[in-house]
Amino acid sequence: MIIAKDIKKMLRALEVESDHVKTGSAKDRRYRRADVRWPATIRAERGHACLHEEEREVSGIIKDISANGARIDVEGLFFEKNNLLLQASQFGALRCDLVWRRGNKIGLQFSEDPAKILAKLQELIPGFDNTAP
Repeated sequence: MIIAKDIKKMLRALEVESDHVKTGSAKDRRYRRADVRWPATIRAERGHACLHEEEREVSGIIKDISANGARIDVEGLFFEKNNLLLQASQFGALRCDLVWRRGNKIGLQFSEDPAKILAKLQELIPGFDNTAP
């Protein structure tokens, strides 16, 4: 007998394989990326479309970041998609959404003003600018 829990597991497994969609080449990107190795956590909060009906948090390492988003290697799989909170000691907390996933590698798009994030990145990363990649 299949129950709701089993259906959720099957849907999650299918999403892992189909979530990543190539959205363009590096020259098409609007914001320059900076390679970093910053520890971070991603949290899905209760009441924000969390699949697990409770707050869920995973740790990971931010591999690159731009004014518009970040690529992160997470510990384990992470299935939540919307209304996430990315936290790192370098910049505090940023609201974001998951836009792609490939195993334990995920791509996030920030919900906040890119100009403010760019200004913070320029403070944190010497010589960082937003010249086209």
